[in-house]
Amino acid sequence: MTNLESLYTDLRAHVESHYPLLYLVTFEEQQADQLIKELASEDQRKIYEWNLARGVVNFTHKQPLVEYRDLASTLEDWLNDELNSHFLIIKDAHLALHDNPLAITRLKALANKLLHDNETSATVILSSSQACIPPELEKFITLFDLPLPDENRIHKIIQKFVEMLDDEIDNKTLNDLTLAFRGLSEHEINQLLYRSYQRDGQISSQDVELVLHEKEQIIKKSGILDMVSSVEKFSDVGGLQALKKWLKQKSHILHNLNEAIEFGVEAPKGVMIVGMPGCGKSLTAKATASLFKLPLLRLDVGSLMGKYVGESESNMRRALQLAEAVSPCVLWVDELEKAFVGIGSGGDGSEVATRLFGYFLSWMQDKTGAVFVLATANDISALPPELLRKGRFDEIFYVDFPNRNEREGIFNIHLSKRNKNAPAIDLKKLAEKTDGFSGADIEAVVKESIEIAFINNRATLTTESLINIIDNTHPLKVVMKDKVKEYEDKFNSLKIKAAS
Repeated sequence: MTNLESLYTDLRAHVESHYPLLYLVTFEEQQADQLIKELASEDQRKIYEWNLARGVVNFTHKQPLVEYRDLASTLEDWLNDELNSHFLIIKDAHLALHDNPLAITRLKALANKLLHDNETSATVILSSSQACIPPELEKFITLFDLPLPDENRIHKIIQKFVEMLDDEIDNKTLNDLTLAFRGLSEHEINQLLYRSYQRDGQISSQDVELVLHEKEQIIKKSGILDMVSSVEKFSDVGGLQALKKWLKQKSHILHNLNEAIEFGVEAPKGVMIVGMPGCGKSLTAKATASLFKLPLLRLDVGSLMGKYVGESESNMRRALQLAEAVSPCVLWVDELEKAFVGIGSGGDGSEVATRLFGYFLSWMQDKTGAVFVLATANDISALPPELLRKGRFDEIFYVDFPNRNEREGIFNIHLSKRNKNAPAIDLKKLAEKTDGFSGADIEAVVKESIEIAFINNRATLTTESLINIIDNTHPLKVVMKDKVKEYEDKFNSLKIKAAS
């Protein structure tokens, strides 16, 4: 049974059980209309539609049936009508109900009538691109998401399009495009197939690039996720050998996911990287996307916070749905401890954070899209213990300040990137002089040294000039001595796996 068939069966069961208000969340109005038509045809039900643009309209051709009346007035009419085997459709529900107490109370009155009046038989179906459920209606509404096409459905859409062109498509192209189209709606897939054909007169694996560009547009238009351009290579990450080895193993699985699953390997969920600031957590996130050859999305949970009740949860829901829509991808949740601060401390803020945290955990457990979650955090003491237990992430790694060999490698990386790794520079001596320096501290030393050399008539960079900057640099381990000690004690007590 496909996702759409499962939804239809579920909707049918709720209609037959006389649930008064069903809420369908979707951008695909035409597909939602087709679903409602199929539901109505089995019982010969009449369909009345109200939408925000034109009021009460003919459900088929969307022409107004009467002079425009707002939702509250239309609901008053429906309350007074003799309803017998009707579907009452409310489009644009999230806009129509927002700050509209009269419409909300009348919809509540209608729901009560449908539940308790034996002479009345109808189902109200609300439809909009996002859920808006006033507290007064929560116990009456059942929420449904119109599913995106699964792989079998995408196969059929592509094959139908190719047959319409009187052409053929090989299995590799079909599989490549099916993977690329995952997370897009049926309408978006057809639009992209038309664009691909108009561009070069054929459908081929080269069209995957066009699909990825379209997914990037989806992210930009959402405003709640960032598409990070990842130019960092995995070789740009100094040290962290245990973490890098683990990520390479996951990369092999992701690049052979179908075969791995058939063999019994579970799809990777993600990794949490905790530890000292400036020691490579963010760099590793960017380099991981390059290693996996997947787009990198950045989620800032703080930006999801809204001023209206339920808005923050709705934004979180949309953000995670977008991540699944763009999958396969890497979802980078930066500074995770700030996202769920306040949980368990009481107050309205902690209630919102707790709900966001609960939804995030549920999604991590149940997500079906190929979304590899990479979470980074500095202060692990602020994280809820539920997030740290085994099963949420595949592994948790602790990133400490780099040791001497790692500092030598980090100096080599930053000097080589700037074409300044002359034989005269003693990397071992530099590593010895930078005990307690983070990777970010070392990069700052190299950048400042090169800047001063440029100002001094493009002087040659030497070991001595670098050491002079080192001697005048106060690393984070010194500047935040007490806080760093607190972090170290916490990480040691939790016995988290070392990244080095």
